Amino acid sequence: MRTIERTIRVEILDRTELSLDELELIRRANVVRRNAQAPISHYQVGAAVLSESGIIYIGCNVENANFTSTTHAEQNAISSMIANEGPVKVLEMAIVGAPKGQEIQKPPTTAASWRTYEVKDFCFACGHCLGITWENSMVDPNVKLLRMDMEGVIARTTIGDAFPMPFGPESLGIDVRKG
Repeated sequence: MRTIERTIRVEILDRTELSLDELELIRRANVVRRNAQAPISHYQVGAAVLSESGIIYIGCNVENANFTSTTHAEQNAISSMIANEGPVKVLEMAIVGAPKGQEIQKPPTTAASWRTYEVKDFCFACGHCLGITWENSMVDPNVKLLRMDMEGVIARTTIGDAFPMPFGPESLGIDVRKG
């Protein structure tokens, strides 16, 4: 028997440790979250993606009564990017989610105010959205993912850490850069 192990890295950050692009992605994801149509789950999610051309696209979850037609926020933002630019690479994505009517708290300003966390405390996206993000990261495991929770805690990881055993176009022998 042979065992392969891997470490998953999640960084917990305060606002001073974020770039201006990261702050803007989180801000836009938080703003668009309020537009979500979530009559079933009552959980509003906003996403913002930075394309390789430097443009930010936003999306929110849109739930429909038949469930199968529901659009996830991350999927919505990536689809908007593709609709505007064609198949380009996602460089970075921010996700913000909270129950309807719940305002996001301001992020803690110092590490002293943080509680103890485990990797499982951070859901960057569902499996469906991780797969879409992986495919549109042009299979670059270093694409950054940011998320802010209801308490305002900001975490950062990569698509490679959030989705460690991906199935994507490369699994089918498809070069995503060639379309």
